[in-house]
Amino acid sequence: MKPAAARRPLLLCALAAAAALSFLLVAPPPPLAAHLSTLLLTFPASPYAPRPKLLFLLAGQSNMAGRGIAPSPLPPPFRPHPRVLRLAASRRWVVAAPPLHADIDTHKACGLGPAMPFAHRLLRESGGDSSLVLGLVPSAVGGTRIWMWARGEPLYEAAVARARAALGAGGGTLGAVLWFQGESDTIELDDATAYGGRMERLVNDLRADLGIPDLLVIQVYLLFRAHLD
Repeated sequence: MKPAAARRPLLLCALAAAAALSFLLVAPPPPLAAHLSTLLLTFPASPYAPRPKLLFLLAGQSNMAGRGIAPSPLPPPFRPHPRVLRLAASRRWVVAAPPLHADIDTHKACGLGPAMPFAHRLLRESGGDSSLVLGLVPSAVGGTRIWMWARGEPLYEAAVARARAALGAGGGTLGAVLWFQGESDTIELDDATAYGGRMERLVNDLRADLGIPDLLVIQVYLLFRAHLD
């Protein structure tokens, strides 16, 4: 068993992931407002860009990319923070602000996803460590099935390339892959049946191609309880 100190980063990531998802699930429906894509601002390069960062690769489909509308001003878990950065499509580090995937998932209007609440929770759980800089690497695309994320497919290769670019653009450590996907694989029984094996291959391929044998992959798991009369 790993010592407590070694398990702490994994625990923080798990807590942050749970907090991010729970916020999205329990938040009341927002009032009608302009779509979040209109809130996308062109931020200057962050002064924290050259600093080593704890990186998180954001992958999956629309649940990760973010959809919907939000009130203005943004709720606190989604507001920009100077030490939460985003790797733009241009591979330049900018201050992160929703919609994080607006220049990645370009065929749909993006909105709120779990990554910003995740990042805010990590900062809170860091004990006020002002040296901690987080780097979010958006790579999700809505409506995609898991076979489209297999090694050799464009989505997989693009995500790996962006992760490598993030590691090279200012340096840092890849803390985890945040994976939120699966709805598109519930349409056909064959896809649903094959999902477990495909997910296992995806994790193994990411670890091999990024050279991190113990790379943490945080997969969102939604449990639906059927109520039978």
